Amino acid sequence: MTHAYRFDDRIRLHVEGRIPAEDARRQELTARAILERLEEQPGLVLADEVGMGKTFVALAVATSVALADPERRPAAVMVPPSLKKKWPADFEVFRERCLPPKLAASFTCGEAERAVEFLKLLDDPESRRKSMIFVTHGAMSRGLRDPWVMLAVIAQAIKGTWHVAERRRTLSRFLGELLRMPWVEREGEDIWVNLLRAHPQRWREILERRDVLQYRPDPKIEFDDPVPMAVADVLGDLDTRAVRESLEAIPQRRSKHYKEKLRAARRALWREVRTVWKDCLTKLELRLPLLVLDEAHHLKNSKTRLASLFHADDAKADAEEISRGPLAGVFERMLFLTATPFQLGHDELCSVLARFDGAAWSSSRAPRSDRAGYQKAMGELRAALDAAQEAAVALDAIWGRLTPDDLTLDDLTLDDPTLDRGAMNDVESWWRTVGQQGASSSERVERVLKQYAGTRERMREAETRLRPWVIRHLKPRSLPRPHEERPRRRRMPGAFVEPAEGIERGISVEGRSLLPFLLAARATALTPQSRPVFAEGLASSFEAFLHTRRLRAARSLAQDAEHSTDTDDDPESGAGANGGTRLGADALWYLDRLSEFVPAGDASASMAHPKIARTVEQVSELWRAGEKVLVFCHYVATGRTLRNRISEAIDAEIVRLGAAKLGVPEAAVHEELERIGKRFFDTDSPIRRAIETETNQVLEGFDVLHEVREELIKVVRRFFRTPSFLVRFFPLEERSYTEESMRRSFDSADASGMTFRGLIRDFFHFLADRCGGDARGRYIDELDKVQTGTYRGGDTRQSYEEDELQGANPERLVPNVRLVNGGTKSETRQRLMLTFNTPFYPEVLVASSVMAEGVDLHLNCRHVIHHDLCWNPSTLEQRTGRVDRIGGKVERCGHPIHVYLPFIEATQDEKMYRVVMDRERWFNVVMGESYKVDVRSTEKLAERVPLPESVARELAFRLEVDAGEDDI
Repeated sequence: MTHAYRFDDRIRLHVEGRIPAEDARRQELTARAILERLEEQPGLVLADEVGMGKTFVALAVATSVALADPERRPAAVMVPPSLKKKWPADFEVFRERCLPPKLAASFTCGEAERAVEFLKLLDDPESRRKSMIFVTHGAMSRGLRDPWVMLAVIAQAIKGTWHVAERRRTLSRFLGELLRMPWVEREGEDIWVNLLRAHPQRWREILERRDVLQYRPDPKIEFDDPVPMAVADVLGDLDTRAVRESLEAIPQRRSKHYKEKLRAARRALWREVRTVWKDCLTKLELRLPLLVLDEAHHLKNSKTRLASLFHADDAKADAEEISRGPLAGVFERMLFLTATPFQLGHDELCSVLARFDGAAWSSSRAPRSDRAGYQKAMGELRAALDAAQEAAVALDAIWGRLTPDDLTLDDLTLDDPTLDRGAMNDVESWWRTVGQQGASSSERVERVLKQYAGTRERMREAETRLRPWVIRHLKPRSLPRPHEERPRRRRMPGAFVEPAEGIERGISVEGRSLLPFLLAARATALTPQSRPVFAEGLASSFEAFLHTRRLRAARSLAQDAEHSTDTDDDPESGAGANGGTRLGADALWYLDRLSEFVPAGDASASMAHPKIARTVEQVSELWRAGEKVLVFCHYVATGRTLRNRISEAIDAEIVRLGAAKLGVPEAAVHEELERIGKRFFDTDSPIRRAIETETNQVLEGFDVLHEVREELIKVVRRFFRTPSFLVRFFPLEERSYTEESMRRSFDSADASGMTFRGLIRDFFHFLADRCGGDARGRYIDELDKVQTGTYRGGDTRQSYEEDELQGANPERLVPNVRLVNGGTKSETRQRLMLTFNTPFYPEVLVASSVMAEGVDLHLNCRHVIHHDLCWNPSTLEQRTGRVDRIGGKVERCGHPIHVYLPFIEATQDEKMYRVVMDRERWFNVVMGESYKVDVRSTEKLAERVPLPESVARELAFRLEVDAGEDDI
């Protein structure tokens, strides 16, 4: 029996103000194509570039599948822990804005961070069953480590034993401690006896009758049946002797061995519960219509815990019950999401696609192509990818032998009399001529042309095999209408100056910082077979370098190592990511001298670093122009330094601008600004009346925001009264402030040409039309915590959490500059992410790689500084993708995103930049390319003739959905 997968025509993906009509059309075409392919095959990968709305495409597919399912089974969406709040929030917007009201009211979602929660949602009666379940990565593989399931296993272990009633009474003395649920016995220990002798499906009734639930840790969360039906049904089949023996070993009195025996019993319970989890899915024969899995590139290693969930063992039937992954055969179809499919090696991509073998092939709704056909297709795809990869690697090697002397035009290649013979500076123009002619008198160029032709053929063959399994759309390189003549991005490399005549100028090293870089260059030259991690740290900041020397292990450089594609290595040993050699005595001598000459200990020492100084200067300049800035850095020490130095620089600018406008000494500026700011709260002040009037005018037409009108006025008022806003956009020099003064402030524009009136209106529009009710409240709550309204005093200190301060003195910081790294708690990250996405505080966000995936920071920012590069170009693209997304400021203002890529000239830093920029193009050709990053290899790579962008585009896979692919 086949099953039709069709797009539900009640879905409307065009969300005014969030998803433009053109993007919505592409998303709908994609969703229809996915559903059409799912009729034939078990799964596919949606791999659109960052920021193109994969989430809404996936929600449209999952909704169509769930609505069409005759058994009303939910679709499952598995998401990373960092996105566990974002997906349900996006679902609420999708439900409210993309579905008709009647359908939206009945289409609901549930969330599960643990396996037991997942099973509870599945056994809900049809009347209150969820349409979609969001499951956190790791929830399923961690099993059923749940105290109620443990209690059910205990009840089963003592069932039918001698003197069972006495055993129950004995157990009741320590069950609260064993299960870590002391609140259950607040109404008496005999509650355990009642629970142990009743079926688990009656436990909720017993707990409610005894009024015990009022004592649970979070009484606001709805209490479901404690034990899922799937667990209760398999309890009778368990061998629980080990549990019973462990329970019997617990002393009835609290002897010196009591706690040890209690821990042993708890461990035995955990082991038994792991068996329960596998038995549950096996005996239940669970079938769900669809799994959507986000960040699917994490499946590349088949040995990871996440990947193992989908292994399907083809061994004998009796062994299969034991060794197969618990989710194999559960899902009828799978949709995997990733923005970086080709940072995987082709073997790893095949490993991801091989997870589809774990589909429910025995289901009545199995794919039309049987399992044998799927495995045959995978074999043919792997062979085609092998051939393409072999050809691409060979082209890479042959291209690497080209020298600048080969970039010439001669009689054999030159048939255009308007072009000059001889050398050419522009590799793109040279290739355009040589490539079209297909011939050259240079033997090296001839080999390149021949290999290029063969590689293009192999890539097209592999593309044909890959197209059914991967869909990938590339972001337009120009802005949408009416600004289509403008580029979407502008790169500002080196010293943040656009290249002139193709020449990119780096940051120069001068003054007291010159000697440390000379010493680093000498130490680097002495270790050509090692990756110079110490030089990379020095290029980031003096603090990062000194940190590596103190800890003697570069793995401690980044607390965010689990989020980074870089490998941090030991600067003392010189062991590189590719197995370099130990540093010799001479190199260590230079590093010791370098440590002595590195400036340290104060702000002036930090600012002596050329890249730190340039980044701080650029951020300050953008802040003066009213622009938000996102700064990424790899090293934790650098991030903290940048946060401190940017705070000091902005504070100094506030004082300077304030003194000039107010005509007061600099020492009196903050006191005077505080006095002016208080007028914003005086009930009889014209400033207060004006700001309420102007904000109310902007709020007109947003009826859904009526209930939060006062809170929004408060947010605007507190922002406008900050010293940061006053010195830039309020007419301080007038001294007599009227309603007209406030109107002019509302109409002040930033460097993008957007007025604050427009920015605030866009934000209100976002709250009204692009947020669900819960998300709307969350934005306002978080703004209230971050938006201080001042720069000094307790109000400012309370806006920081300790995990964000990380030892810094809040009196030395300005609250519009914030820091996020691996030491920042998840809730703090969420707060800063949400508030940075508004027109208000924070205005500068210094972030590590923890903010590089699955985070929206685009609504009010179009400037991103990659203070630290990384060797993987895909990581840079992921970071830039935080501000390059559908509906971002870049699309509203019509000005490009500025991507700043600082590097220090004539150092290892510049070589790293040139290597990464060239390899960025090769990443589209050579899948999952890895290359050595030792000094000698980097030197050679930096000197290569860069690959023309047109070659990279021509060879890259084209996997977008054709407009005629479906039957719209």
